[in-house]
Amino acid sequence: MIRISRLFTSTAIATMIVIPATAEISADDVWNGFTAYYNAFGLTVDATETRTGNRLTISNLKLSAQFPFDLGSFILTTTGLDLIENADGTVDIIAPESLPLAVAITLPEDVFVTTTVDYRLTGYQARVAGDPDEFTITSRLARADVELGALSITGPKAKDLDFDGTFTLAARDISGETEYTIGDLLVITQDSQMGALAMNGSFTGKDARQGDMQTTMSSTMSDVQSSTRISVLATGIDLMNLPAQLRDGMSIQYASKVRQQTSSQRVTVNGNMVSDQSTNIGKSSSTVGLSKDGAWMKIQADDYAIDYTLPELPFPIRMVASEIIGKFSGPLLKSDDDQEFVYMFDISNLKIADDLWNQFDPDAVLPRDPARLLVDLSGTVRLFADLLDFNALRDAIDNGTKVAELTGLTLNGMDISAAGAQLTGTGAFTFDNSDKTTFQGLPAPSGTASLQMSGLNAMMDNLIKMGLLENDAAFGMRMGLGLFTVAGDGDDTLVSDIEVKPDGQVLANGKRIK
Repeated sequence: MIRISRLFTSTAIATMIVIPATAEISADDVWNGFTAYYNAFGLTVDATETRTGNRLTISNLKLSAQFPFDLGSFILTTTGLDLIENADGTVDIIAPESLPLAVAITLPEDVFVTTTVDYRLTGYQARVAGDPDEFTITSRLARADVELGALSITGPKAKDLDFDGTFTLAARDISGETEYTIGDLLVITQDSQMGALAMNGSFTGKDARQGDMQTTMSSTMSDVQSSTRISVLATGIDLMNLPAQLRDGMSIQYASKVRQQTSSQRVTVNGNMVSDQSTNIGKSSSTVGLSKDGAWMKIQADDYAIDYTLPELPFPIRMVASEIIGKFSGPLLKSDDDQEFVYMFDISNLKIADDLWNQFDPDAVLPRDPARLLVDLSGTVRLFADLLDFNALRDAIDNGTKVAELTGLTLNGMDISAAGAQLTGTGAFTFDNSDKTTFQGLPAPSGTASLQMSGLNAMMDNLIKMGLLENDAAFGMRMGLGLFTVAGDGDDTLVSDIEVKPDGQVLANGKRIK
């Protein structure tokens, strides 16, 4: 609901800048441009258009769409907006201070959901400049408030969906710029800034087995910057034909930066607390995208802290990390050639509160130094089907044909450090998918890996001292390590150089173990 309304209000949330127009655009051109984007996203537009001099009034606006896969439909209705043509060839967008939205959703098995949304705008200003095929909106908004109204669920299955809730959103100091390009490919590019955002929600439901359940949540963000670029075909998004549309230029890219954010969530059943969680994050950034080149995502957060309370524990579980990084990219479309993928996560300086440590190590036998969890992988795969071709994937599953095969894997880096022990390593392997007998059904690998371990023997000694590890078990572990490791240069260090040859031989530090 909020995303839809942004197309004619806060899609163009930007600082009001009056630039001499180099071309002229009419109110009708602006509305036709908006309508083209609604249609491209599968929305049907119905509205009353009234022309009075230089003013075009859009009223009784209704947006409707069918959900994919016969999952239902929805209708959104609202009052509308005014478009006023200026003498310099620009157009001002005038939105009412209160923009009520009514939403009706039809779901399978004749379930009907209705609600209202009160969208209030304070200090909204917007101006359009350009020509009918390419125009820019600059605007600013002092404050936006969104409040969810009463939620009604009716129909034969409504008793199974006994659910209600409240939700509010408040944003302030919003500004930015949005560019529209209209042609065979419709492109919208938006850069926006927001001073602060606060969301609060409370949702209740009844469960036949557990009883009354309630979830309350809240979150805040400050100094939010975002950048969005969406390219869609003018003929509209076709979820059943996404591979062809990606090849024809469809793409989505989004990036954001946040200076500070907090969140909390509490769940109760029959008034009794089930879980209580709060999170604080310092500076963070994220990027996500989808195109013919594949899908990608990267998330980075500094000073991450989480507190999690369970009724079974007398204290909250608290964990903090100085930095968390997650990265993924991979192909979506089939190709005769190998395609690259990346998977990496890195949690630095992870600390656990002493209350939790003391539950299993009250005498502080284990070192409580900050931990690190780093796994950095890349490689190549070959796709035999488009991963977004749902019919092809279904046929592959039904027929038992393979969709993809792994052809190469590189361990760019690994660092697992905790409780005084550390494991690091690198490596690279290729895979022969025509040979699945040498390694009992798996593609035959060839390549090398180098691993280094430190503090492992001391950690096992400490676990024995704590009573968490038996002497016999520790002896067996040390014997097993001796098969593929040798002593390193430092105290309590082990190294292992593993080589897998094309003929299936496996060597550890030059000695054949397979």
